[in-house]
Amino acid sequence: MSPPDQIVDSQPIEGGIPFSSYGLEECLTRGAEAFGWDQPLDQPADPSKKRGKGMSMMIYRGGPGSTSAATVSVAKTGEISLLSGLMDVGEGATTVLPQMTAEILGVNPEDVITVFGDSATTPEAPITAGSTATFSTGTALVQAAAEVRRQLLDLASDGLEAPVMELDIREGRVFVTADPSRSMALTDVAARMDDEAITEEVTIQVPGSADYIVNAFGAHFCEVEVDTDTGRVRVLRYVAAQDSGRIMNPRMALNQVEGAISQMLGFALSEELVTDGPTGVTLNASYLEHKSPTIMDFPNLEVIFADTVDPVGPMGAKGLGEVPCPGVAPAIANAVYDALGLRLSELPITPDRVIRAMQSA
Repeated sequence: MSPPDQIVDSQPIEGGIPFSSYGLEECLTRGAEAFGWDQPLDQPADPSKKRGKGMSMMIYRGGPGSTSAATVSVAKTGEISLLSGLMDVGEGATTVLPQMTAEILGVNPEDVITVFGDSATTPEAPITAGSTATFSTGTALVQAAAEVRRQLLDLASDGLEAPVMELDIREGRVFVTADPSRSMALTDVAARMDDEAITEEVTIQVPGSADYIVNAFGAHFCEVEVDTDTGRVRVLRYVAAQDSGRIMNPRMALNQVEGAISQMLGFALSEELVTDGPTGVTLNASYLEHKSPTIMDFPNLEVIFADTVDPVGPMGAKGLGEVPCPGVAPAIANAVYDALGLRLSELPITPDRVIRAMQSA
């Protein structure tokens, strides 16, 4: 059975409620093609080494987390500000949210002054976790920035003597779409304000609509080599196809997927908390003993993003950071099963567990 054939419902629902967008079928099709799923594997000349392939599918929350707010402001001087209570813990919110603001207001991201995580000035924000930061705060941000944009176009409409519907903003200028030579610098538009600034704060309450469920999806494919003498499992190739809606920043999105897979390689193959039963003392409390994977353990990886745009996500985006995580261990375990014909149901799949499984077969 090829992976695309495993899709049994092209219009899936969860609990009777449809998904807002659904890119799993595309993940399966493109991932299988990139991996060469239908092609047999080349087995090594060494009879002690066996190769196998495996795949997995995943569904993960891709929508709102908890109540979140954002403030967007344009001062009379033309200075653009974004305020959010989010804290960036490496997921990239402080890059993506200004990028979204800039796209809506027609300026460069570096033109947006940002304030994050300042309890004295920034509005409410959720914890940065659960692959929800971009969706929750981004939704509030998009609405706030859109309202600021509307008011700027209203101001420009008088100066350009053109209806708002005929205006656009790009590269820091408001112009008439039918005649771009009729334009005003955004700073000149801002100078027409009666007040010192246009400021909009929007708060998003969750849960959101009961008309849909926002989820992200993925399909992973991998090839492993098992040394039947030592029990060691090596991941040789890995293809990760992800549906997280519109990808706002491709480089950062790629880093998110690479990071998730490298973390979960340890979860699948080597990392395990070992404690002494009588005392409860941790016996492998250092990185040397805990056996986290290094760059030498990382496979040849290809990442694919489905061409989906979520109709309810901020600018079409859904969650991404944790979405790849659930797929790694199942894909590797299935590949080990394909190589050995043995189903290992305990993680991590360490050499000693592989040897014991072969001895028990």
